Amino acid sequence: MDADRSALLIAALQHAVTNPGGPAVITIDVSELGFCDSNGINVLLRAQLTAITHSRTLRLRGPNSQLLKLLNRTGALTLFRLAP
Repeated sequence: MDADRSALLIAALQHAVTNPGGPAVITIDVSELGFCDSNGINVLLRAQLTAITHSRTLRLRGPNSQLLKLLNRTGALTLFRLAP
């Protein structure tokens, strides 16, 4: 996920997290995400903050080793729940 694709994800996550009557738990399937840079991490972090603000839970499903390493290296891994 780079800057070119993040705008679409931002819009989708914003809608999912703030939609009244939406699910309490939102799972983002990142299993096919081949690349994630700092911009992608920023999108996920902003979505997580918005989810918390709206009393929702955001989970990541299937993060690859590159994403896990990046989340861990930035200290952000502890902010996310991993879905089975």
